[in-house]
Amino acid sequence: MYKSRHSQTSPCFVPDTPKLRKLSLPEEPCVGPSRPATSADMRRPQTPAMVPASSSRANPTAGQPAKPLRSILKGSKNALPRDSYDSDAETMAAKKAVCSRYNIPNVLPPRSHLVPMKPPAFNLHWLLLPFDLRRSKRLLRFDMAFPVDEIVFQLEPARRMKLSETELNKLAANGTMTKMTITFEHKPFSWEVDVKNARGIRCRDVFEAIYETFNEQLTLEERRLVRDRRAVEDAFQLRCELAPGLPAVERSLGWKRVDVLCHHTIFLGLTQPKSGSDWVLNLGTLPRIRGLSL
Repeated sequence: MYKSRHSQTSPCFVPDTPKLRKLSLPEEPCVGPSRPATSADMRRPQTPAMVPASSSRANPTAGQPAKPLRSILKGSKNALPRDSYDSDAETMAAKKAVCSRYNIPNVLPPRSHLVPMKPPAFNLHWLLLPFDLRRSKRLLRFDMAFPVDEIVFQLEPARRMKLSETELNKLAANGTMTKMTITFEHKPFSWEVDVKNARGIRCRDVFEAIYETFNEQLTLEERRLVRDRRAVEDAFQLRCELAPGLPAVERSLGWKRVDVLCHHTIFLGLTQPKSGSDWVLNLGTLPRIRGLSL
């Protein structure tokens, strides 16, 4: 069987398949690192970059250098420039940049600083201001050594009139003021009075906050700072004798802030050094005013 099949005179003779000679491919410019050809490359279908230059039908761009594929990875040498595409984050950033054109920038230019907005300026009620014949209707007498219920109008040297509830409940300013900071300095002491009322500060709120602040007992550190201890003790004894409560109870509480002021405990009004700043508490003795028209 083997002989009859491979014999040229046999009717079952099958001629051998002709062997084609190998053709050499043209050299292409090296884009990346070169490597030896493998058997897998021979079985792989030809791409436009691998088609010989003579095959014009298979590759219309034959003879032109092959262009490398573009990479979409960041940092690649063949990546597109950032101007050629916009991501969602870049689009939102561009919109925010346009919207914030008239806003304060994130980084301030050199030699510039932000200035805080000043709070609105208020005009206080005349009861809280220093006495003035052109503005004040009566002379207020408020001794901080005693509660707010003891505030009176000094009509004459021997005639006084108690403030009514309507006058005490007057708004402290011409607008709705909910917070107020009052400072007081009597070296070596310095205290602050905080007044708050969500519905609007009244004159009563200011007087009560001042009384409560100076009605506090002295701390050990504040007692150590007292210079004239004899004058403070005399003021303390006088206050205990005139207190509306029991003198023995007041003496048991010891020195208070109001005792450090000795006899300068009369409210002389609030002043404001500059618009929008804290108010300053003025204390002293009852002034004697000539030409007071009642």
